[in-house]
Amino acid sequence: MSTVIDKKLVGQATYDMLRDDIVTGKLKPGAKLKLNELRDRYDVSVNTLREVLMRLVSDGFVLFEDQKGFRVAPISPDELLELAELRISMELLGLRKSMQRVTMDWKSNLVSAHYRLSCMEKLMETDETQFVKEWERADRDFHMALVANSGSRQLIRYHSSVLELFMRYQVLALSKRPFRGHAAEEEHKVLLNMILEDKVDEACTLLEAHITRGTRQPEDIDYN
Repeated sequence: MSTVIDKKLVGQATYDMLRDDIVTGKLKPGAKLKLNELRDRYDVSVNTLREVLMRLVSDGFVLFEDQKGFRVAPISPDELLELAELRISMELLGLRKSMQRVTMDWKSNLVSAHYRLSCMEKLMETDETQFVKEWERADRDFHMALVANSGSRQLIRYHSSVLELFMRYQVLALSKRPFRGHAAEEEHKVLLNMILEDKVDEACTLLEAHITRGTRQPEDIDYN
């Protein structure tokens, strides 16, 4: 039993490391992923790597081609704009549904997620490189919390998938454009207050503007 648990823990840890290296650009878009090199890099078995890579294929971060093997999923301006459009549609719908079904537990969870995000945003203003992974997770968790009370398992599922891929572009853009810092922090704070005050239309309007402002333009990202 412990062997099975240990294997799962190793697999999850390897997944997290590989995903983080893809999101932060340590593994470049389009780069070939050779199992022997990855085995040495992450100190895990080839079998574990295959399982993790197939999971990353399913999540959209890695591509697999017969006879060619695995490679990091490429990025493109068209995909960025498509992800932004999908995210806006699903996140606004999810927020409206969540606010229609409002509960104190949901609001409490939002406050907690916002507090963690606010702390990470302040740290990002001091050192983007050191705190980027934790900030990306905190930002993702807050926006996932917005739709968590929607009552739609499928909406939550697909929103999470799109949001993860969208955040990859946000992180990669940091190499060419600085963190939005105080502006993003203030938008999140105002958005939370609108939700706590049950201002549905105002919250959705601000959320759409927030995502749009946070969408990096094609020239802000190195696609090579």
